[in-house]
Amino acid sequence: MPLFRLCPLQDAPAPGKARHFDLPDGIGCALFHVDGKLFALQNNCPHMDSPIEDGAVERGVLTCPWHGWQFNVATGISLMSDHIRIPSYPVRVENGQVFVELP
Repeated sequence: MPLFRLCPLQDAPAPGKARHFDLPDGIGCALFHVDGKLFALQNNCPHMDSPIEDGAVERGVLTCPWHGWQFNVATGISLMSDHIRIPSYPVRVENGQVFVELP
């Protein structure tokens, strides 16, 4: 899988926050900093295509800011149904840089 550099580690979101990045294919990526780990999800909820970067994350659960749909922030899988998910991207930190693995 190809790697895509998002940012230097120092520019990653602060703990408990998220930040939007554009991927090469024009799709948005939301990078979350949760419990000392970084997670990357496509930056849109499958319900109404709303951006998820402003969603609240508690105990590893991301809540969409528009309509309250909930997802596992590490996997993108919905808490309502395993058939609903937000695409996720594995995150790597190498040499002080944050990368995501693209499909």
